[in-house]
Amino acid sequence: MTYGDWALLQDRRGRTYLFRLQEGGMFNYHRGSLHHEAIVHAGVGGRVATPQGELFTIHRPTLEDYVLHMPRETTPTYPKDAATLCFLLDLAPGMRVLEAGSGSGGLTLYLARAVGPSGQVWSYETRPKHQARARRNLSEFEDWGNVTWVEADLAQAELPPKAFDGVALDLMEPWTVLSSVTPALKPDRFLACYLPNLTQVVTLLEEIKLHKLPYLTERTLEVLHREWDVRPPVAHPKFQQVGHTAFLVQLRRIR
Repeated sequence: MTYGDWALLQDRRGRTYLFRLQEGGMFNYHRGSLHHEAIVHAGVGGRVATPQGELFTIHRPTLEDYVLHMPRETTPTYPKDAATLCFLLDLAPGMRVLEAGSGSGGLTLYLARAVGPSGQVWSYETRPKHQARARRNLSEFEDWGNVTWVEADLAQAELPPKAFDGVALDLMEPWTVLSSVTPALKPDRFLACYLPNLTQVVTLLEEIKLHKLPYLTERTLEVLHREWDVRPPVAHPKFQQVGHTAFLVQLRRIR
């Protein structure tokens, strides 16, 4: 660990703090401050304490840590949903995936990692401010040069036929882009939508049926995490839980 790296400190209650290490920098806490130099010296997996005795462990942030802490223009796709979308798209290194919209870049980061340096992510966004934030969030954490940023309306895009192994849509009205996207998705591959409410899900499936689009509806699901606080001999669910964030719809392209 050195200056310029991201550092994640965790206090005794499990609360985390993410920041970049800077020469001469300070981490300020309500029970004392820490010199960045002390953090660099202790290294990842080490421990460091403020003069008041507040103890922290030192870690490199995971992708989940970064997405939950990173600056944002919009609510990011939560890690639990982003990871599940990669699973629903059945992504592997070397694949090419299409995304809309870029948002704050949370889903983009997960897609880019899933397809790896040899793969490609095409990320469409109509709002310049949002895409600029997504680009910064990606470049500041993990950038393999495998993301192509496109500031355009996907509904008007001319995409190469059968070019993509998967499509991820985080749009309020995903059905408006299906006529552009469908010919670009390889047969027997997947399109997945991230939709906050059930009305959107129903409208999406009705539009597919109405326009006789070549998709099978594989499943509609939501991802719920129920964490537990286990301190033997006592164990109980945590009082704060991550409940509903969105519905995920998996569609399979057929001929």
